[in-house]
Amino acid sequence: MKQGLGMYDADDLLGDNPRREFERILVKRCRAGKAFALLLVELDGFSDVSAQFEANVVDLLLYEVASRLREKLSERDLVTRSGTSEFAVFVQGVRDVKSAERLANELIERLQHPIMISRFRFELSANIGITLSPRQSGEWRLLLNDAEAAAHDAKTHGRGHVSIAPRKTDA
Repeated sequence: MKQGLGMYDADDLLGDNPRREFERILVKRCRAGKAFALLLVELDGFSDVSAQFEANVVDLLLYEVASRLREKLSERDLVTRSGTSEFAVFVQGVRDVKSAERLANELIERLQHPIMISRFRFELSANIGITLSPRQSGEWRLLLNDAEAAAHDAKTHGRGHVSIAPRKTDA
C-alpha cells in the first residue's frame, strides 16, 4: 500500500482496476497464512449515484465511505475497493465469526449516517459478506468465492444485512 492518505491510496479507491489491486492483496494475505476476516461491503444503489453525479462528487463519496470503514479498524487492517460499488475490508487476527459479524454490523451502522458532499446529501446502505481465513479456506480464489456468495446472500435479504460464508473446514 502506498503512502499519502495513510490508510489507503487514491489508486486503491479510484484506480482504473481496483479489482486487480484487491486480488493482489488477497493473494498476499492468504499466502501469509495468518488469520484474518474478509468482509465484502456492497453499497446499495451506488450505480445510480455514480450515474447521476459528476466524477469529483462520486470520488469524494468513495473517500468518505472508506474513511467511515477505517474508523472502526486498527492500523494493521486494510480497506480497499474491490469493485465499482464494493469495498473489501481485511481484519487481521479475527478467528471467530461472532467478532467479524459484530464488526460488520458496526460498519453498516456507520455507513447509514448521512454524508454531505458539496450541497448534496447521500444516504447509503450496505450489505456485507464475511469469510474467515484460513478457517474457511486458505486458498484465495475459494475464499473470494465464499465472500462473494455471502455478500450476494446478504443482498437478497435487503438493505443492511450481514451474511457469513458457510464453514468449509475445521480450524
